[in-house]
Parts: sequence; structure tokens; C-alpha cells
Amino acid sequence: MTVWLVVQGLVFALWAFVAFRALFRLFGVMQRQGDQALPGFAATLVAARVFWRDPAFARDRRLLLWLMVILFALSTGFAANS
Repeated sequence: MTVWLVVQGLVFALWAFVAFRALFRLFGVMQRQGDQALPGFAATLVAARVFWRDPAFARDRRLLLWLMVILFALSTGFAANS
């Protein structure tokens, strides 16, 4: 059971790293598109569209999806073994 939690924690840490890296990259996109240090809501919507459609973010999208699926599988497996 302890090994299960350690593996789940490592996968979560990797997921968090990838998610925050993508968020910081998106923040850079928002800052380049606008002239403000803190972009507003409209820039956030544009950045979301960039994340879902830009080929530069394709690797991040795939990696986040797979890590999320692995996390769900580990969570359901842990709950079934408890």
C-alpha cells in the first residue's frame, strides 16, 4: 500500500510540474499579446484557445492527458485495494 501511494505521489508531482510549466508558458503568451503586466480576462480566453489549438502546446496537452489518466487509474486502484 505504501508503494502505491509513493507511485501516485510521484505521478502527481510530475503532473503538477507539467501543468505549471504550461501555465507559465501561457502567461508568457498572454504578456506578449498584451501590453499589461497582468493580462485581463479576454487575454486569458485567448490563451486558453492558444493552448488547445497551437501545435507548440501539443506535447503538453498529450502529456497532461496521459498523466491525468494514469492518476485516475492509480486512484481507483488504490481505492479498490483499500
